[in-house]
Amino acid sequence: ARLDAPEWSHASRDRLAAEKPSVIVVMLGVNDRLPLRDRVPATKGTTTPPPDNDHPAATAAEAQRPPPGGKYEFHTDKWAELYAKRIDDMIAALKSKGVPVLWVGMPAIRGTKSTSEMSYLDELYRARAEKAGIIYVDIWDGFIDDQGRYAQQGPDFEGQTRRLRTYDGVYFTK
Repeated sequence: ARLDAPEWSHASRDRLAAEKPSVIVVMLGVNDRLPLRDRVPATKGTTTPPPDNDHPAATAAEAQRPPPGGKYEFHTDKWAELYAKRIDDMIAALKSKGVPVLWVGMPAIRGTKSTSEMSYLDELYRARAEKAGIIYVDIWDGFIDDQGRYAQQGPDFEGQTRRLRTYDGVYFTK
């Protein structure tokens, strides 16, 4: 979700156009803690009509509203609104294939702030998935310790304790 990145929904539609999946699993977001821009709606003309004295001036609320194309910092209300729209658009694109869609939440990552940020993103994913009627898979507890902090090691699929995360504290081991 970088400022200049294509929308997930467009990239997903393009990628899935030639695919015939029986299920779609989504997990993304670790790099999405960046500012977002409000996409400026496309218009037919680029010129602004001259002022029309027959129409009243903009209201105070309209004058205070940021213009489209504004930049919004991570974890602000407007950022959450824009990000939720991206999630909704992505889910709609994926659901258009007519197969089950599972949205996998993010795990805790190393660092108190980073872990908090992943938790915040997970709440957005969970809410949007529930609203859209798709399955949200919460993996959080598999990657934290007894005190709720990031854990680099944990049980593998056979129950054996293994290093699950790479040394950067973000990615998974193979």
